Amino acid sequence: MRSFHNRAWGLPRVPSMDLNRAVIEPAVMADEWSSLTEQIDVIADVATHIQIDVMDGQLVPPFSFPYNKTTLDTQQLPHTDSIQFAAHLMVQHPQEVGLRFIHAGVQRVVAQIEGFRTGEVARVCDEWKLAGAEVMLSIMLDTPLDQVTDFVEAGVVDAVQVMSIAQIGYQGRAFDERALIRIRELRERYADVIIAVDGGVGEHNLKRLFDAGATVFGVGSAIMKADDPRQTLAHLQNLLDSYAQRFQHTRA
Repeated sequence: MRSFHNRAWGLPRVPSMDLNRAVIEPAVMADEWSSLTEQIDVIADVATHIQIDVMDGQLVPPFSFPYNKTTLDTQQLPHTDSIQFAAHLMVQHPQEVGLRFIHAGVQRVVAQIEGFRTGEVARVCDEWKLAGAEVMLSIMLDTPLDQVTDFVEAGVVDAVQVMSIAQIGYQGRAFDERALIRIRELRERYADVIIAVDGGVGEHNLKRLFDAGATVFGVGSAIMKADDPRQTLAHLQNLLDSYAQRFQHTRA
């Protein structure tokens, strides 16, 4: 995936996701900006990527900042010189909130395909890219896969996120095995597409997901609710690095 400079806002860019490096991406979820930045600070010296979960209470039942009578106007994310932030928009009509998060410092917008109006996906994704962000489309398990693959093949996006829990918008839910089938299918079809997985991810299924073809692993409660989030993140990334090393050796 290409690395973009944020032309619209002049924000610093850190290296984008690399298809050749698998990464653990902690997912944070908050009701208020202060809580969000506190969670980020906990893992800031270990994390290279962080995903901010955003829910509007419409596309999914829960809601989070900034959909709880707060606003996202002038806030700036901390640590943007060392962390690549993504905003995972589990919302209806995501265009405007995506732009606001880009303004706040996110380098990547991850939008649920189910939240777009008919016919607006390519236009909105292009607008986010013009504002300086990378764009990834995310898909629920019950949504037909061609709703995102059509945009991969059209060149609108080169990254797809597979949701791996039955009801998105919650942390701590059980992993759904159907996600493995989707990831394998995507990897068989697209060798050069970044594939992320989000929901119920942890040490117990990390290797199976890696072997299926995922390269970005969204991990929420397994990190953020651990006794030591920093140590847990480092441990999971080390495991992932070891899987990648073995994979490279088998290919050599």
